[in-house]
Amino acid sequence: MKRIIAIIAVIAIAFTARVIYVNAIEYHFAEKAVYSISETFTFHDLELTCTYDGIYSSEELTKIYGDEVLSYCDESDLILTLEITNPTGEEKTLDLSSFCMKYAYTSGGGINPYLFAYLNPDTGSKCTIDPAETLTVLLPYPYDWDTNGKEKPYDLVLSLYPENARVRIVEK
Repeated sequence: MKRIIAIIAVIAIAFTARVIYVNAIEYHFAEKAVYSISETFTFHDLELTCTYDGIYSSEELTKIYGDEVLSYCDESDLILTLEITNPTGEEKTLDLSSFCMKYAYTSGGGINPYLFAYLNPDTGSKCTIDPAETLTVLLPYPYDWDTNGKEKPYDLVLSLYPENARVRIVEK
């Protein structure tokens, strides 16, 4: 009986040591970097500046871009302008499809792919930027007034791991 208790104790200690090792040493938590709107920051060796254009209803987007855009819009879309500059001496690629919106503690989802293609006809979701080039893209995200409202903060999440990078679009 004592032998079984000793074996269980050794297994419990080994398991606890392994959990501590994995959580504290092997896989560390990513530090959250929160940038302000219109602030220029470095992300994957690229300089990014994100500006807030506003939240547009499908009717407002139709007035701006014409009736054709209606088939690509959600009921409301949040539009951001992202300026990407490559200060390095080599070509860089940035995958915009991995960016998503986070409304307070809820995910707002990814880019509206149909409206993105309409607003950026010469740019795909994977942008290749030549050395010393600046590329400007419009990022449309679906927006639901009923669940989000203006009282909650929302962020553009660029990545979660190994670097947790966000742009704070609207404060509380």
